[in-house]
Amino acid sequence: MPDKIKADFYIRRKSKLLALFKEDLEIAKQLLLERFDAEKVEKLLGDAIKEYENILPEVQYVGGNKNPFTQYLTGAVGVFSIIRVLEKEGFSYREIGEFTFRYHEILNEKREENLNKLGQSHSDQIFTPNYIQFMKDFASKSQEKVYPGDWILEFIDGEGQPFTYGFNFTQCGSNELAKKLGMQKYMGFICLGDFAEATAGGFGFTRTQTLANGAPICDHRYIQGGSTLRAWPPDDLEEFKNKSQ
Repeated sequence: MPDKIKADFYIRRKSKLLALFKEDLEIAKQLLLERFDAEKVEKLLGDAIKEYENILPEVQYVGGNKNPFTQYLTGAVGVFSIIRVLEKEGFSYREIGEFTFRYHEILNEKREENLNKLGQSHSDQIFTPNYIQFMKDFASKSQEKVYPGDWILEFIDGEGQPFTYGFNFTQCGSNELAKKLGMQKYMGFICLGDFAEATAGGFGFTRTQTLANGAPICDHRYIQGGSTLRAWPPDDLEEFKNKSQ
């Protein structure tokens, strides 16, 4: 694929991506109204949209629509945009962490509600043989390291283990983007969204370490029919206990 097409991938989709971000901003609006009046909140949301437009050209190309993790990159742009606004507004590091987690809780609850309306669930989707095989192949392909700043992962079979399957990530695209933007210190909080996703989706999720917190891998484990702890406050989570100082 020509380099220009790679460079323009997100820009050419800017209108659609912005529309999706504006939908998610309704969640941020809900949370900001707990602290500010409506006029102030509208200004902050406008600032977040400007931040999104500023960040989007910085996002690395990792295969476009052929990479299922591209959606996580564009989702991360939205979270980074909101965090930049919260920083400028004087939110503390811890307040940003709690805001980010609550944002992901509501976001995933809404997504699960939409799936339920279609007679589906996230839990049903990620434990099918076809999905598991797809992710095995995707993990194997990631070892080729075709795109800088992409996810690199190993599939972990759960046979004989207390989990259904898992992944060991040695590189995370969202974490790489966070480093580029100078926002890596917040990634540990953003990663807590995986717990919120599992809770809303009705499956078990565990993790003891993350790249974001300075570990060599992120060890994701998924348990069909399992339960997931609420990840806020995160202080007792293994991944935060093991956080590099």
